[in-house]
Amino acid sequence: LGVDVSVHQGTVNWQAVKEDGIDFAMIRVGGRGYGSGALYDDANFEANIQGALQAGLEVGVYFFSQALNAQEAQEEADYVLAALDGAELELPVVFDWEFITPGKSARTDSMEGALLTQCAKAFCEKLQAAGYTPMVYFNQELGYLTYDLKELTRFPFWLAEYDSRPDFYYGFSFWQY
Repeated sequence: LGVDVSVHQGTVNWQAVKEDGIDFAMIRVGGRGYGSGALYDDANFEANIQGALQAGLEVGVYFFSQALNAQEAQEEADYVLAALDGAELELPVVFDWEFITPGKSARTDSMEGALLTQCAKAFCEKLQAAGYTPMVYFNQELGYLTYDLKELTRFPFWLAEYDSRPDFYYGFSFWQY
């Protein structure tokens, strides 16, 4: 069992998390603004990664991408690598790209599947070349209708499906429920 956290969860009592039977944490490093395209830090990243490690949890990280092309995805990967500064992780580094709620004027509103797949691949390849295990996060809509998953099969998948059991047709390594 694991948790994923960002600044949105506030201050986390990591010892209490461990005592509740949680084995691992996926911690947000930062993201790219869906409006401005600017890269940003997750204000609680350092505290979360240190707290989770001190509590004895296995740790992985994720980056909330809004890349529009492979170059931006590689820039995001460089950002993550700089934040990790060579730190060893037991769990993957995750490319987390999501559609933004309609009406918010996201720069990614017209993103097409082939281009999104190129972004995920560029991010993952850069992390893999640096010695990390990359992973791609998606829900069923992105998995079935947007990504070309056959282009990403060498990377593990993290499925977000909020149900009592997953029914996604393809294999995945992590299930967010």
